[in-house]
Amino acid sequence: MSDFTELNRQYFREEFRQGQELIFNEVQGRRSWISDIWSDTQSGKGRKVRMLEYACGPGAVSAALAPFVDHIVGMDVSEEMIKQFNVNAQETGFADKMHGYHGDLLAEPVPDNLSGPEFFDFDLVAVSMALHHFDKPDLALKRLGERLKKDGMFLIIDLVPEGEHSSNGLHNAFPQASATVRTHGFTLENMQKLFKDAGMGQKFDYQVIQEPIVFKKEGKEFKKTIFIARAQRN
Repeated sequence: MSDFTELNRQYFREEFRQGQELIFNEVQGRRSWISDIWSDTQSGKGRKVRMLEYACGPGAVSAALAPFVDHIVGMDVSEEMIKQFNVNAQETGFADKMHGYHGDLLAEPVPDNLSGPEFFDFDLVAVSMALHHFDKPDLALKRLGERLKKDGMFLIIDLVPEGEHSSNGLHNAFPQASATVRTHGFTLENMQKLFKDAGMGQKFDYQVIQEPIVFKKEGKEFKKTIFIARAQRN
């Protein structure tokens, strides 16, 4: 495990990212835009709809979509986040279909215990507010895209790039969190290229979410604009 991965793990054991309710609402409200394959749709009829939320944290995306899928794998490098994911699954009544695993799919090599068939052939892979922490976003999308079924959908929620002043302000307010940031946001063009290069060039769309995400810590508050993007595996 890289030093950078370990830094992320240590930070997110102690700090809880704000904005889970915003992400939950935006994802659930855009469900038909994300995909037409759900347990309650004609396209999903007769099939077991499976989802992977990678770098899942407490599982906001999973909780939003749990009513409409049959099985969810949540995975995170933080053991504490996986504990919270599983607690949240229990408390929301979805423990029968939401299962959290501690693991790193971006490790070199990928651990054998994450290479079984239960960790492949997903209808949807989602990464929320984590891509900007990855050392190599291009490698992340390629690795995670391989976990999709052919024609499966990939969902990303992350930061819209802003000016240097905005980035410096966030760094000053949250220096420990900022130490884990590798990329200060992704434009439409950035995401389109990342998806295409990872073999997911179909049905691309990128939408800016109007309500900002709010980061809070020790009385400090900082707002950032986020986007939601999707693409389909070729």
